[in-house]
Amino acid sequence: MTGWPQADKPSGKITLVLDQPSTLSPNDDLRDGLSAIIRQGDHLWVANDETTSLERLTIEGDLARAHRSFDLTRLLQLPGEGEIDIEGLDVEGDTLWLLGSHSAVRKRVKDKHDPDQARKALATVEASLRRQVLARLSIRALLDPGGSQNSEQNHVPVLGPRGGSGIGLLDLLADDPHLGGFLRQHPIPGKDNGIDCEGLAVSGDRVFLGLRGPVLRGWAVVIEFKAGDAPGPEGRHYGKHFLDLGGLGIRDLCRHGEDLLVLAGPTMELDGRTALFRWRDALTSEVEAVVNKDELKCELDVPFGKGEDRAEGITVLEDGKSILVVYDTPAIKRKSGRHGIQADVFDLGE
Repeated sequence: MTGWPQADKPSGKITLVLDQPSTLSPNDDLRDGLSAIIRQGDHLWVANDETTSLERLTIEGDLARAHRSFDLTRLLQLPGEGEIDIEGLDVEGDTLWLLGSHSAVRKRVKDKHDPDQARKALATVEASLRRQVLARLSIRALLDPGGSQNSEQNHVPVLGPRGGSGIGLLDLLADDPHLGGFLRQHPIPGKDNGIDCEGLAVSGDRVFLGLRGPVLRGWAVVIEFKAGDAPGPEGRHYGKHFLDLGGLGIRDLCRHGEDLLVLAGPTMELDGRTALFRWRDALTSEVEAVVNKDELKCELDVPFGKGEDRAEGITVLEDGKSILVVYDTPAIKRKSGRHGIQADVFDLGE
């Protein structure tokens, strides 16, 4: 870990109490796979990337509890089967946006595998349609106990900037000069520096998608589009921003005033520096940006562990001066009781 700045210490903690079962595997612990979070007033919307649900908690001091779980298979006509792999959340007005990773997956090598089985696993790449979801939901309809996928208040999955036309994000990127090569013929898995969406921020009709991968010679990528808008530059329905995060990929995005906060970490499955950067005036600029490292303020370095405590989601708290960070693969010391998990509070600079 030589050469990395020392991690900042949290100024406080909030314990999330997730006492509802997983929608896919009732015996799984929802605390172990937190991947995205967004605050809405006194509530936190939280996602676990190995389920088909969204979780809502109510903040009460240093606790967030009164857990309600919403099974998205009852609200959206989702393609395919299995987990949605939600990696980004945001709230804009009465609309809750959610983003799937869109990533292909290479099979894991397990301890029980012999060499032939290991080689076969490493040669197997799968792409799930259910991961390729970008959707928006009416929160009012979501909270309605009688709400269903037939409710007129629910929004259809966006999937791409044409709003449910059947054209998805990966379709739009297929011929992109920077990203298309990661998709043609055989898609490169997300954990191999392939396409992997892990950040979402929405401001009005502007939608920003942060990519954990690919990182292009050290530059991270943010895709932007305006929902339902006409084609953009060069006939594209989207724009691209490039951020020099020192080789790190984007793990989450969050609005803060006119800026975007960028949680950055390793693209691959390894332990390494995780930091929070400030992209100034991102929400007021209308041009496709190339943001050098000198233009990105490092707000803080987030602690990480050896094979644990990998920061995945951030949200600004009510005071506007601090953020809450949730971790995937949390350390045992973060857990309390049967359902509690500690998230860290960090103060933001001026």
